[in-house]
Amino acid sequence: MLGGLAIAFAVIALIVGFMFKSIKMIFISLIPNIFPLLMIAGVMGWSGIGLKVSTSIIFTIAFGIAVDDTIHFLTKLRLELAKGKSLPYAIKRTFIGTGKAIIVTSLILCGGFLTLIGSDFLSVFYIGLLISITLLMAVLADLFLLPLLIFWFYGKSHKKIQS
Repeated sequence: MLGGLAIAFAVIALIVGFMFKSIKMIFISLIPNIFPLLMIAGVMGWSGIGLKVSTSIIFTIAFGIAVDDTIHFLTKLRLELAKGKSLPYAIKRTFIGTGKAIIVTSLILCGGFLTLIGSDFLSVFYIGLLISITLLMAVLADLFLLPLLIFWFYGKSHKKIQS
C-alpha cells in the first residue's frame, strides 16, 4: 500500500510540477489530498477497522479519484489568473466555474461507492463506506483547504502561479 501511494504521490507531483513549474504548487496540490487519507486512517483506527489488503486499497483508490478535483480546480485557477484577474477574483471565478462540477461528480462517485454497503462481505462493505467518506472529505478539502493554502503560499505574488 505504501509503495502504491508513494508512486501515486510522485506521479501527481511530476504532473503538477510540469503544469505549474513550481515546488510550492506541488505541496499545495498534495496537502488537500493527504488530509482525507489521514482522516480516514483515523476513522479506521477509531472504529477498530483493521488495515488489511482489502481495506488498504481504499487509500490508493480514494487518492486517485480525489486528486482529479484538485487538478481541475488548479487548472481553472491558472486559466483565470492568465486572464489578468486578481487572486481573490480568480478563486471566486474558479469556484463558480468548477465548484459545482467538483461537488456533483464527487456526490455521484460517493453514491456509486455507497451501493457497495449493501454487500454481505464485510470487506466490500468497508470499501464502499470508507471510499465514500474519503471522497466527501476530499471535496471539502479541495473547496476549503486548497484556496486557503493558495492564499497562504502566494498571497500577493499570484503571478508565479501562472507560469
